[in-house]
Amino acid sequence: MFLYLSVVFIGFLILVYFIRLFSSPFVSLAENSLALVNTLLLKIDEDEKVALVQKQNAKLILSLFKVVASILLAVLVASIPFVIYLILSNKTYQDLDFTSLASILTLSIGSTLGFFIPIKRKNTEGYSELSKLLHRMALNNYAIAYKLFKKEAKKLSKKGIKIKPQFVIVSGLARSGTTSLMNRLSENKVFRSLDYSNMPFLTAPNVWKKFYNPKGNEKKERSHNDGIMIGLESNEALEEYFLKILENDSYINENALESYELTEENYKDYIKYQAVVRNNNESIYLAKNNNFLLRYESIRKLNADFLIVFMYREPLSHAASLLEKHKQYSKMQKEDPFVLEYMNWLGHHEFGLNQKPFQFSDSKMSFNEDKLNLDYWLQVWINYYSYLLTIQKENVLFIDYDIYCNEPNQVLESIYRKLKLKVDGLDFQSFENKREVNSVCSQELQQKALKIYKDLKLSTTA
Repeated sequence: MFLYLSVVFIGFLILVYFIRLFSSPFVSLAENSLALVNTLLLKIDEDEKVALVQKQNAKLILSLFKVVASILLAVLVASIPFVIYLILSNKTYQDLDFTSLASILTLSIGSTLGFFIPIKRKNTEGYSELSKLLHRMALNNYAIAYKLFKKEAKKLSKKGIKIKPQFVIVSGLARSGTTSLMNRLSENKVFRSLDYSNMPFLTAPNVWKKFYNPKGNEKKERSHNDGIMIGLESNEALEEYFLKILENDSYINENALESYELTEENYKDYIKYQAVVRNNNESIYLAKNNNFLLRYESIRKLNADFLIVFMYREPLSHAASLLEKHKQYSKMQKEDPFVLEYMNWLGHHEFGLNQKPFQFSDSKMSFNEDKLNLDYWLQVWINYYSYLLTIQKENVLFIDYDIYCNEPNQVLESIYRKLKLKVDGLDFQSFENKREVNSVCSQELQQKALKIYKDLKLSTTA
């Protein structure tokens, strides 16, 4: 009896472990099932939709076939201990008993333990396979995500949550201090922002909060390795995902992020989305968005009231910082492709394997193709900040990174004054972040960048 129960235990443990080990068909089935629903919700020409549905349905059938094949293979492998047992004991299949209490308990224990045997996979960011699946299902399906937003916006509208033309955007080229500034602003409870706990259901944060509302805010240093500590309640640049949905990624091409006109219809959805995030009529929506310049002019035409804060930094040290992060994230994304997938979802193309510079309509700039060369990042800097100098300056603040580092309280006070908000007791410590630039760069590019830097300092309002 003991030998038989041992065989039952091992067989069912193998069955569950084998299915977990080769879980990709099951993951594909889940993803393709939801993708089919997403396709059915698309607002496109019917003939085009039928073609897409047929294509997606073929993927779903293939996934289902692979799942059935995987289960059959798992059963075949798991039956090996039983076959060996029958041969050695000179018994037949009819002699196997799975209905006794001892057999049921044994197979239950074996099956359960099969879920707890660790499977070693590359995972540099701490996301489990189940968490990755949830992210893919939530973030890859724009039509479903947009539908969730519409339902939440309608519900909040009935509760009396109003749209508000006043909001605050912190922007600038990555590595200019935008995260630090946003986090310090957000300590004032008048502001409401998206945070990490809203992932991955960014278009329905209030509904998601009913299912996932983590307590506590244990913090760790973010993946940039720059001393900024983050937790689930930490604000982050997450609104770009919604803007990607509105445009169906049309502004993201193979080589660049292109500036575009945000339509009035999409602007109205964007303002409604801010109301969803605020979830009350007292708060002011706050977001960090380094891509905001791509549609700034069109939004400004529709709204003269919002405040945008642009951060800038001395060009050589800024370019060197971008180059360093490009190397770091390229390595990280090669080791764990999910990091690249995650950044693509959120429209983070600042550095890494899918880095894309901005391409503004009136300044088609060409770039050095060597992204491991400081000149490339100086060109990125010049491209961004030369265009920034041309924008409408109404309700715009330019903030020098060095001034912010040295006098953070003064900078924050200038923002509050612009918003006509009272604030007391600011006591942020200054900090020094000087970077030595050892890389060789083009003198022509350096001089051009420094000229723009001087012009930015003349335009500085904080």
